[in-house]
Amino acid sequence: MNNAIPTPRQTFTLNFSQQEIEDKIKYISDEIPIYKYLDKNDTLNSIRVEATKSFQPQHLDIRFQNTDESTTTFEIEVSKHSGGMTNDDSSLYAKQNLDEFMGFLTKCLQGGEITEEDKKSLKSAQNKNMIMYGVITVVIIWFFLGGGLEMFLGL
Repeated sequence: MNNAIPTPRQTFTLNFSQQEIEDKIKYISDEIPIYKYLDKNDTLNSIRVEATKSFQPQHLDIRFQNTDESTTTFEIEVSKHSGGMTNDDSSLYAKQNLDEFMGFLTKCLQGGEITEEDKKSLKSAQNKNMIMYGVITVVIIWFFLGGGLEMFLGL
């Protein structure tokens, strides 16, 4: 039984050249620590960026489709670092990554810059995710090693 769900993807057409978009993607990856520029594939006309906001890194695959001097069409597909999406939470997290990244891209294309406040906000969200995962891990360990399973099973 295959429980994989489709990876989130969205197509955009922006009134900027492909080079301008590529430059801003690189800028965002250089400025914001949760984004890591992995590679550019000239043959496939694509860029891969990794989003490392929590324990579940995801890839943003940006595939350029049509371009002229002033307009560029591209698709962004978000996939898990370790395979396909398997639950609604993965898909929701992927959609959030896509929306955040596009928010930064459009801000920068319109002349904005990444601010310290932007970095702090993302770092804070990353820390909250790490704390949440840590608490859940401790509870699970306590449950299995601290007698919670026996109490649950009535042994």
